[in-house]
Amino acid sequence: MRTPTPPRRLALIALAALLWGAPALGHDLWLTAGNFHPAPGQETRVDVVFGHNFPYYDILITKEALTEFTCVRPDGTRVDVQDVKEQRKGGRQGFLTGKVSTPVPGTYVVTASRLRKGDKEHVPSEKYGKTILEVGKASSGVPGPVGHRIEIVPLANPSEVGPGGELPIRILFEGKPLSTYVYATYAGYSSEDEPFPVIARTDEAGVASIPISRPGVWMVVANHKVNFSTSLTFEIR
Repeated sequence: MRTPTPPRRLALIALAALLWGAPALGHDLWLTAGNFHPAPGQETRVDVVFGHNFPYYDILITKEALTEFTCVRPDGTRVDVQDVKEQRKGGRQGFLTGKVSTPVPGTYVVTASRLRKGDKEHVPSEKYGKTILEVGKASSGVPGPVGHRIEIVPLANPSEVGPGGELPIRILFEGKPLSTYVYATYAGYSSEDEPFPVIARTDEAGVASIPISRPGVWMVVANHKVNFSTSLTFEIR
């Protein structure tokens, strides 16, 4: 786990977040899988995590608070993630976990969201996450939008991107391209100076390229205003 950031450093990062929109200190919702490349017919676990230190869990999102937890199969059909359970790790910490079946080869997209109305203690917020599972041989199919209000859409299949390559992505907000900052990190990254090793900005078409420096599990995140954030996770081999 990363070394705790000193108070002075936290203050500087917070200032940077205000100036450039970086989600440095906020919590993101993301998904991670027990196996990103299961064989056809295998079942894999997918977790919903709410935190700010990828890939470690932090605050538990309860089943009641989760708005959506579904799987989009290669033919486009949607099924609910099964056997969803709360994994509590003391107090408010933990994560949600469920099981995804993969009956046929192809690209699967597992999605989750939490939509919260505002009240006296919280501002309204919408947090979305997607993860990509490749079942069987690497697929050339590219998963399209799933309809989230804010969404990261890969323009290439991550299974076709190796270390040293780039993953092109598009950010959509309400179905339209969004020009915003995009941040990426990978499991095992650690730094007191930079919360994310990759920072890019989408153009007017909502497109940016994410340089992939190494194999492993990656997360790309983006936000819009104070209320909306989205993530995309995948594994690079």
